[in-house]
Amino acid sequence: MTTTATTSNGKLTFLRVAALLAAIGSIISPLLATGPLTSSGPLHAMHGMVGNLNFVLAVVAGVAGFLWFRASGDKGLMMHALSLPVLAVIQIALGEMHLTMVHIVLGFAYLLAAVALFTLALRRKA
Repeated sequence: MTTTATTSNGKLTFLRVAALLAAIGSIISPLLATGPLTSSGPLHAMHGMVGNLNFVLAVVAGVAGFLWFRASGDKGLMMHALSLPVLAVIQIALGEMHLTMVHIVLGFAYLLAAVALFTLALRRKA
């Protein structure tokens, strides 16, 4: 029975690390957003690259949330984790369509969701 607890603990650790990386990416992205808002070339490209990286990190967090759900039955945390890739895809689409104000508002919602996922994952016990 120790194997289950260890496996469960490893999945929670995976979720915590994935959520932390997603939160860090979501914090870096608006810092680089000042470039696109002021029409600065290199920062605009970096903002886009970090946005794409945020999508990958969101997918990893979603997978980690699903694995944690299978080990613990915690459906709420899984759904929260799975919402990040959905928000990231919408965020990328809005950025590509140059819908700046909606992109900014959803960007802050994504930032809050990613940071909240990390803090919620920290509160869980294996």
